[in-house]
Amino acid sequence: MKLKIILTLIFLGLLIQCKKENPKNVNPKTEQITALNIYNYIGKSSMKFQLFSDSSYVFTIMQKDFDYEKLERRKGFCYLKNDTLYFKPLDFKFNRSEKAVIKNNFIEFVDGETPLKIEIRKNIFHTKSKLDLKKFNDYAFFTFNPEFQRPGNYGYKPETIKPADLNQSELIELDQILEKCFSENESKLKKLDKYVKQCIVVINEKHEKEIWIGCYCKEPYDNQSYKYSLIDMSDGGNCNIHLKINLTTHKYSDLNISGRA
Repeated sequence: MKLKIILTLIFLGLLIQCKKENPKNVNPKTEQITALNIYNYIGKSSMKFQLFSDSSYVFTIMQKDFDYEKLERRKGFCYLKNDTLYFKPLDFKFNRSEKAVIKNNFIEFVDGETPLKIEIRKNIFHTKSKLDLKKFNDYAFFTFNPEFQRPGNYGYKPETIKPADLNQSELIELDQILEKCFSENESKLKKLDKYVKQCIVVINEKHEKEIWIGCYCKEPYDNQSYKYSLIDMSDGGNCNIHLKINLTTHKYSDLNISGRA
């Protein structure tokens, strides 16, 4: 009888140990956020950010040309709090950001050495997406950063401008005022739907909500990149237009059409 009890206990102990060692009983890490940028220049390149349930992330850069291909993968850790990703214990090596904001269906790295936005394709969290851009899919919004958008370039003194966001009704009004601007200057400009619109929303020195807008002719072969980074163009004629829209006064101003090269 004693031998039977001992053998039973040994069997149960082995069974428990097997369950502990069986990888099927270990919860696998799952992908919680996926963000992807696709660039179409001469070849096809991409940036991909993946956040996993164990707080690890993988950032993959693929550069691909007709006769060249490069794959770079970086790994680290971060955590999500109130729609913001915090990179701990090390910063995000690609541009040295310590945090990134989830906004308008993008991950926007707001404090790095260079600006970066990556478009979200999967997100299991109930993060706030402040703007619905389905009917405004040629608009892109960028957070004001004085390191990259100098207030002096827009006619303001340093430290007098603060970043701001729009709500949905303000986005509708912005589009309506922009339509009015193009209608009143139709002899100088193309049709509004021929442009992509890059917007920076600020509170100006008068405490008014203002949008700085760059309008650029749509590219037939690269119709995504305008969403990821600000375009820097010095000429281009009426394919390079800048203006301001003030939502407090409900007016546009400072319309500037670039010269040709």
